[in-house]
Amino acid sequence: MTENNQSVNSHIKEYLHYYCGLSHAPRFAILLKGQWGAGKTWFINEFCEKLKKENKKCLYISLYGMTKFSEVEYAFFQQLHPVLSSKGMAITGKVLKAFAKGMFEFDLNHDGKDDGTLSVQIPDINLPDYLKDADKSVLIFDDLERCQININNLLGYINYFVEHQGLKVILVTNEEELAKISDDYGNIKEKLIGKTFEVSLDFENALNCFITEIDNKSAKGILSKNVELIKDLYLQAEYKNLRALRQILLDFERIFKALPEQAKNIEELVRDILELLTVFSIEIKRGKMKSNGIMKLQDEYMALLKRRVDRSKGSNSNEQNENEEDAYLLEILDRWYTSIDVSQPLPNAAWWQAFFDRGSIDAEELEKSISNSKYFLDKNTPAWIKLYHFSELDDNEFENLLQEVELNYSKRSFSDFGIIKHIFGLFLSFSQAEIHGKSKKEILEDAKSYVDYLEDNNKLIDSAQFISLSRKSFFYNDNYFGLGFTRRDITEFKEFNDYIDRVWKNYRIKKMPEEALHLLDIMQNDLDKFRNMICLNSLHPIDQPQPCYDQTPVFNFLPAEEFIKKFIAIKPKSQKEVFWAISDRYKYDEINEKLLEELEWLKEIDVLLQHEISRREGKLSGFRFKKFNTWLEEAIANLSRTRDKIKQNTSNP
Repeated sequence: MTENNQSVNSHIKEYLHYYCGLSHAPRFAILLKGQWGAGKTWFINEFCEKLKKENKKCLYISLYGMTKFSEVEYAFFQQLHPVLSSKGMAITGKVLKAFAKGMFEFDLNHDGKDDGTLSVQIPDINLPDYLKDADKSVLIFDDLERCQININNLLGYINYFVEHQGLKVILVTNEEELAKISDDYGNIKEKLIGKTFEVSLDFENALNCFITEIDNKSAKGILSKNVELIKDLYLQAEYKNLRALRQILLDFERIFKALPEQAKNIEELVRDILELLTVFSIEIKRGKMKSNGIMKLQDEYMALLKRRVDRSKGSNSNEQNENEEDAYLLEILDRWYTSIDVSQPLPNAAWWQAFFDRGSIDAEELEKSISNSKYFLDKNTPAWIKLYHFSELDDNEFENLLQEVELNYSKRSFSDFGIIKHIFGLFLSFSQAEIHGKSKKEILEDAKSYVDYLEDNNKLIDSAQFISLSRKSFFYNDNYFGLGFTRRDITEFKEFNDYIDRVWKNYRIKKMPEEALHLLDIMQNDLDKFRNMICLNSLHPIDQPQPCYDQTPVFNFLPAEEFIKKFIAIKPKSQKEVFWAISDRYKYDEINEKLLEELEWLKEIDVLLQHEISRREGKLSGFRFKKFNTWLEEAIANLSRTRDKIKQNTSNP
């Protein structure tokens, strides 16, 4: 890039206008070269638009992936005859190819065999006279190095248009790559190419052009205000790829649309998201960092920061254990340390990883993360959330908040395990940075003691998110409250998670009979909730956490006689819905493996239901119960099949 991006390629434009304005055939082609992503295609497309405004005729063709000359000619055909090649004319995928071939094979009786050949009068592939006017005709061939046709033959083919048809031709390519695939490129170039120009990265012009393509007016306005920011980030990254730039702007528009309304008006927040998006996109596009590197940057922030300090002091004690990816993460931290907060990205690191991996935008998680971000802190914000944003604190603020959180933690004031895990992770980070008095081992033992205290004092039930085993709970994510857990990748954090799992399982076993009876009450009063609690893929409202038993054998703790008694007491329509839910519960083999303990319970229900059917012979309820019994036996068959598969796999490892 240069200080004056507007004139960086002006000399090329000036010569191309001269070349295209010649009243006679020049008998040579122009070559525009440049590295991939340097903006060659953008430059030539912009030039094409100017030619059209000047009433000059031109055809632009990308040779990317073409394998034969007929494909090139077909590309000519599409541009020369837009009506014939329109989607409206393309009745089937064969029609356009038929025009290019000159015949259309058709099947009259739909037996898969050609019943004849219908000749089609097609236009001459030779270019029309109006395009052969020397002062009004330009052919542009892009992506020569990506064409699958033999490059020597291709250049000879293009030379036909230059020498025999007197057309002006512009070639666009990465010449370094082109030279690699042609042994005789130098000689052919000498005959065909009259002038060669290298297209430089015209960043600012391209950026402003890409911004005009953004549909959302508010997003477009924000991008226009932050042109210098994006430009500076590209400069800082020493990155020169305009293709990635356009994608970044389009991604920003998608994210901006998903932002909560109150967040869209906070200029610093939106700017920070744009900055993070740009930086993460650049680093992932380079290919050295994967999307999970965002998680590692957050997880390893304190460790990386300490290694950074050690290096500045000349220490290399950790370098022997440093793999290539970790070394690059440290390089990223060095590059962006002053401008980007990788320790607490907004939204959280897990959100960004999902965005880059799957292109998904979790609007709910986005809102949670923003609502608990530094932009919405006030006097009512819990001290632990303020401490979470430690990178924004001065020494006094940090010390005061740390003391407050440590005091409440030591008094066991928190009963929500999501919060406890957050505080535990923060303590580990501060210990790593040597700004906490306890070692990681001491912090882990204290955390386990905390869990024991809550269990011993029957306070586990106070944590609604902990009790809820829905797929939305923090157990199945890397964050809680929209904030990513810090240091979740290290041994101590994983050990604490395992400890929580063991305690929870023991607690569930103790509470299961009680919870089973509670589930029976729900069956009588709220069938939608009942279905949501026992079936896979049901919805679990986040604002109303509830236990989820879709993969937990809760019915095994429920007396079969009590179930039938309660079942008979509800209305006929509700009875049907109960057995619908039970039937759906056992549809999936992978889930059934976790529910095998309920097989005997289902058989007990079958016996009791058969008894009721016999007792109600000749009555409508007896007829209805027979249908329910069919669904029940299907569920028993599904579980039995899963059991037999497991036995077979065990006997035939």
